[in-house]
Amino acid sequence: MKPVVRFSNTESKYFAALLLAGVVLPSSAQATEGGGSVYPVGVNTVASGRLPPPGLTSFWYLSDYVANSTKDSDGHDKAGIHNFDLNVQAISLRLDYVYTDFTLLGAKVETRMALPLVKGEISFDVDTPRGRVHKTEHQDGMGDLTLVPLILSWSTPRFHQLLGLDIVAPIGSYDEDRLFNPGRNTWSYGPWYSFTAYPIDNLEISSKMVYFVNTKNDATNYKSGDEFNADYNIGYNVTKEWQVGVNGYIYKQITDDEQNGETYLDGNKGQVFAIGPAVKYQTPQWGFAMKWQHEMKVENRSEGDRFWVQAVFRF
Repeated sequence: MKPVVRFSNTESKYFAALLLAGVVLPSSAQATEGGGSVYPVGVNTVASGRLPPPGLTSFWYLSDYVANSTKDSDGHDKAGIHNFDLNVQAISLRLDYVYTDFTLLGAKVETRMALPLVKGEISFDVDTPRGRVHKTEHQDGMGDLTLVPLILSWSTPRFHQLLGLDIVAPIGSYDEDRLFNPGRNTWSYGPWYSFTAYPIDNLEISSKMVYFVNTKNDATNYKSGDEFNADYNIGYNVTKEWQVGVNGYIYKQITDDEQNGETYLDGNKGQVFAIGPAVKYQTPQWGFAMKWQHEMKVENRSEGDRFWVQAVFRF
């Protein structure tokens, strides 16, 4: 059994600095405060520019993220952290409603919302002035709500595109003293553009590109920097229903993190590139996809693997 360690004020500040430097990671496991992000990287890969048919469509996502290392600004293992282990699982529901006989600027119109349930466990050993200390935590609960009031869609037979604005409302479970939080305790706003192209028969190229602006977390007086992410998929239909391909994401933090109005450390900017195989099955009424995304070129965040099983059902 590991001893219970009480920290002096100096040691508490030292440990808090390690936390904010990206040692502990919320559900999305990227850079910014605590290493997390409001956007679930890698979710919108296959057919991300396609508009569902008129009416209500449900999307279900099951994700599992496993990481055994956390990186610094140079892409090296973070100093002072040992035996790092992070596992985050989430099940999410997204509802899309496409309006019938209503257009705007020549585009069809959609409204969307998404809500995750998150379970996470993190453990690691950290070097402190008093010696090495083991830290661990398990939390589960509701994540933050994403609302997209207005999505515009323009389509041709070979090119489909969507334009929208994600609004992330901080309703998720959060406590500033936790090592892991399902919620972020900040409002975030992300304008985005996505497309799906079919340059030749049976070949799909899709991407969703989003730029998130984060507000300050009032509980910690910490403001995470702006973030850019591009999910992508390149797939080939071997039959009318079955598609195989590669998918992943490119994540880059654009502006520095700030705490108390000043740049935090060296800015704590994160980045990651991920790639892996994807399989999709699609019929007019339902479909599913399975994806693996392996991370590399990581800075200021955890490095691991992300697995997805996702399904769509049309009412």
